[in-house]
Amino acid sequence: MRWMHNVGNRSILALLIGYVFLFSFRITHVNEKEISWDNLGYYLYLSSTFVHNDPLLTDIEWLKKLNEEKQLTGTLYMVSSNEKGEPMYFFLMGMSMFYSPSFFIAHSLAPALGYEANGFSWPYQYALVLGGLLYTFIGLFYLRKILLNFFTENVTAIVLLLLVFGTNYVHHLTLDNLGTVNVIFMLNTLIIWNTIKWHRSYARKYLFYMTIFLSLLALVKPSEVASAFIPLLWNVKSWSDVKQNFFRIVGDRKTIVSLIIVALIILSPQLIYWYLKTGSFLYDSYKNPGVGLDLFSPHIIDTLVSYRKGWLLYTPLMILSIVGFFFLRKNYKQIFIASLVYFLLSFWIISSWTEWWYGAGFSNRPLIAAYPILALSIGAFLSALAQSRIYLKVLVGIFAGLCIFLNQFQWWQLRHYILDPYRTTKEYYWASFLKTEVSEEDLKLKRVFRDFSGELSFENREGYNISEQSSFTQIELEKVNSDEAFHSIYQSTYDELVKKDHAWIELKMEFRNINQADSSLFYVVTAMHHDGESYGYYAFPAQLQAGDSSWTQFSTVYMTPEIRKTSDVFKTYIWNRYSADFEIRNIEFIVYEPKKGDPY
Repeated sequence: MRWMHNVGNRSILALLIGYVFLFSFRITHVNEKEISWDNLGYYLYLSSTFVHNDPLLTDIEWLKKLNEEKQLTGTLYMVSSNEKGEPMYFFLMGMSMFYSPSFFIAHSLAPALGYEANGFSWPYQYALVLGGLLYTFIGLFYLRKILLNFFTENVTAIVLLLLVFGTNYVHHLTLDNLGTVNVIFMLNTLIIWNTIKWHRSYARKYLFYMTIFLSLLALVKPSEVASAFIPLLWNVKSWSDVKQNFFRIVGDRKTIVSLIIVALIILSPQLIYWYLKTGSFLYDSYKNPGVGLDLFSPHIIDTLVSYRKGWLLYTPLMILSIVGFFFLRKNYKQIFIASLVYFLLSFWIISSWTEWWYGAGFSNRPLIAAYPILALSIGAFLSALAQSRIYLKVLVGIFAGLCIFLNQFQWWQLRHYILDPYRTTKEYYWASFLKTEVSEEDLKLKRVFRDFSGELSFENREGYNISEQSSFTQIELEKVNSDEAFHSIYQSTYDELVKKDHAWIELKMEFRNINQADSSLFYVVTAMHHDGESYGYYAFPAQLQAGDSSWTQFSTVYMTPEIRKTSDVFKTYIWNRYSADFEIRNIEFIVYEPKKGDPY
């Protein structure tokens, strides 16, 4: 067999070493909550359609019950809603398409293996993990083919080993291999490979392949649109080359119509679902004003070097990829512009997301999607290094070795809850640096703890100071009439209210019933508002007792959420939902800022 004769090739050996490590580590670390948090949201299409016979997701009671039993997510954020308030899938269906082969295999085998065919028993967990490992292999397989088009066996082998062992790839394609980056990495390698093949022959079939993979990419993560620039700008050295590529794609009317039809066929299930649920073929289901793309205010420095999730801080090996662009431009001009434009656009989009740290994970997770392109810049750097003096090779070798060691050690720290995936600060980073255990005092150096269940408990008051600028007491009596749905208590922009990255806000007041024959409720609402839409929303109930006109004490606390923009507006108000008549007085509004905390 031909492949057996090639086992001696260094690049194949490197591929096998890397993949065997990834496979063996992953398959021995399967847990009962593989389908949780974001993965649960991607998976909902399958479980709702084929287990609960509800493809439109009209009823989520089963999901609420499941989450109560298994604690798969803090809140059901992966369920959105249409204008009528009916439940909808929050995420697009791309990942569910890639999950589906594993799902159907598990769904057919579960009863025979003695498990419930409920979408969440052990056969489903293992099948999805194995499916993810297949996508990982495809990604590495095509990355090797891409690299060998430009570099030697030695350089290709080194690049593969550096990516697998020296970057955050190792975490997100093992323990997190059901996430989007695994599939996006694979799709990008397939796009690049077919781009190479198309530019060699200009055969139409490669345009169709690229259309298929780009359409699937759009269904997995629409913000990955920068990948479309790879085939357009490949082999480009001037503006005339760009126009030539463009007209090669769109110049043939039959071809372009065929490509559009192919794309629409792939996208049609999503478009039809949106139409059935909203009456529109295009719909933004990401209904969360607290997060979104802020393209004119990217978090570039934080994304690169923040102690929270800075890419180059936690994955310093990728400095070689940045330096490598110089050598791409010098020695591989035909792929330099496509590589640079794709990376800059992708990086800009990634750093423009409000939650630029992208939840739990190791280093900056979504940048792994760009590693197939960045592998080319690393290859260009190493190819140039091969022609340099021995002392430079030794220095780079030492640097790479230290980066691999640091990557593997910090990955171990992450798995053992020493390196925090959410709350690392500069002080905590250095307090825990290269340590196998940390003290209680070290733990106090982390960022504030945010409870993803939505519960609020202000316990560490000694770590906060009262902000005299923002706190106030209002003694005067105010009447809330039955025809007054909302009654404002306080509002301010965040930067006027708080000067740190977060604050606790305490509200105290007294209220009493007037002219109210029956018991009733009203709510004290606290929330941030971005462009008129609320996030970090809490509604605290207050009970009005029938026939009781005595004054009742009310108090609550609220912690500000992760702020999208410091110009966002904080509001506290009364929601008189049941049209009651009552009075309030002695309103105390107290802002507690952390003694130690990052400025906004």
